Amino acid sequence: SPRCSTLALRRKLTQSSRKKYTLADMRLDAVINYQSSAVVRTLVRNGAVFSQRDETGTDVRVVGYDMEPHTVPIHNGRLEQLTLDTNGFTCVSSPIKHIDYYAQAEVVDNYYKQCEQLLRDTTGASFVAAFDHNVRSASDAEKRKKIVGGNLVQGPAAMCHGDYTLVSGPQRLQDLAKPPKTNDTLRARLGETPLVPPHLAADVAAGKRRFAIINVWRPITSFPVESKPLALLDATSAAADDLSVFEIHYVDRIGENYFGSHSDKHRWYYFPRMTRDEAIMLKTFDSKGSFPAAAAPDGSTVPASAAAPVVTPTAITNDDGAAAVSTFALHTAIDEPDPPQDARDRESIEVRCVVVY
Repeated sequence: SPRCSTLALRRKLTQSSRKKYTLADMRLDAVINYQSSAVVRTLVRNGAVFSQRDETGTDVRVVGYDMEPHTVPIHNGRLEQLTLDTNGFTCVSSPIKHIDYYAQAEVVDNYYKQCEQLLRDTTGASFVAAFDHNVRSASDAEKRKKIVGGNLVQGPAAMCHGDYTLVSGPQRLQDLAKPPKTNDTLRARLGETPLVPPHLAADVAAGKRRFAIINVWRPITSFPVESKPLALLDATSAAADDLSVFEIHYVDRIGENYFGSHSDKHRWYYFPRMTRDEAIMLKTFDSKGSFPAAAAPDGSTVPASAAAPVVTPTAITNDDGAAAVSTFALHTAIDEPDPPQDARDRESIEVRCVVVY
């Protein structure tokens, strides 16, 4: 699929009547909410930072959440050749037949298939399956709007985070190779049938296959994004010592995310004025990534301080000089510093897909 380009941006700028933008708007300075520098950095769960999440997907209790704002430059990703393998994300042109994204059945039965096909075409993976999604809107979240047949609409996630860790990424694949659990989106459709064939998960665990979890992120309004765009951290600029584990306690399992702490080495990107005919593919875990090298020989993970001298989420090069494969990209919603006074709410959907090569 063609990447999101400056030509596409010029077309949007020309057609825009709400605020005059030019290609000189290549960069903006925006606030990123990072995990506090006082929080202990760790690659493994320590019970210090967690939330309790109910069956609607809503956090009902949060402990150890301590964000500190930093104003950083956000670069225009349309002007760069950013790739899923190296940087951890890319933006592509993706015109599709749109649906009612606030209807669970339409998303699961129709849109999931379109996301799966996009990733098959892009990655060449032999197995792709969508397994979960979130619809986000700040105003609808405040009103506690509920998706028809689904969960509550979520607000944009305004903190530097990654969706999976060295533990929870591989564990999610193994979970998807078992009968769905209480919070699983596809439980009603799959019954006791695993989404991922168990033999594929076994091959991955044995190191015979590569797997990844990739989000397909898309605006869902008929107008371009005017507020709270998604910002993405170039994986080549992040390091193990930037990270701490955020535990998510579900009814019947514990998931893990990473929170990111500030570093002057970070390089952030966004894609201005995205439309619903574009999509960001965001990698949230990749077993081929250089970051799993932080695992000890026995398969356990080691503290960030021990791993940091020799491993980063994406080393700049491998031993042969080729660009290394990223493991994941941290990300967050941001507020633009000078939005139109009448900027409309950003509405978006992200679909999580498991990919086996």
